[in-house]
Amino acid sequence: MHSILKLSLAAATVISLSACAGFSTPPGLESGQTVALVNSLSWVNPMSGKRDGVRTSWPIKHGKVAAEYFPLAQLKRCEAQDKQCAWGVMRAQRSAPSFAYADGGVNMTFALAIDVARRQEARQGEVQTAMAIPKDVAALAGKQQVQHVIGLKYGKVEQIELDFGVRYQVCAQRHDASGKALDQCDIPYI
Repeated sequence: MHSILKLSLAAATVISLSACAGFSTPPGLESGQTVALVNSLSWVNPMSGKRDGVRTSWPIKHGKVAAEYFPLAQLKRCEAQDKQCAWGVMRAQRSAPSFAYADGGVNMTFALAIDVARRQEARQGEVQTAMAIPKDVAALAGKQQVQHVIGLKYGKVEQIELDFGVRYQVCAQRHDASGKALDQCDIPYI
């Protein structure tokens, strides 16, 4: 009976210590600090000719980054020699299949999928959207899937240029216990 009690106490101690280890502060962070993934997908607006897009910030929760579905967007590419333009509708999403804290930043794998076609539909929860290019207008078409393993230093922006003038930017940003950003991610608000 005495040895069973010792084993039970030892097992309870191991479980308690492993539970505490699960709540420890990640490497490179101080107690109470959290990390968010700031990212942007941008393109040239076909009507204004100016950069357009979306910039978001996603908190890292339980060592995971939520998938992001970007809004549908129109793209345009013109050939200078014949002044013909083709239009397309882009649907894009980003996921982060792996994520780990590292000293001075984070290591992550992110996957970005872009689909450009004459017509696109997107459904997020109860909201469904659709966008189409008229049949008498030349249409762009293409798919691109990018998967990168990157080491993000806190506050340093990484940028990837994609087809049709699309640009993806990503940055890891620390926040203090009150939610104030400790690093500056120079990704413009669009």
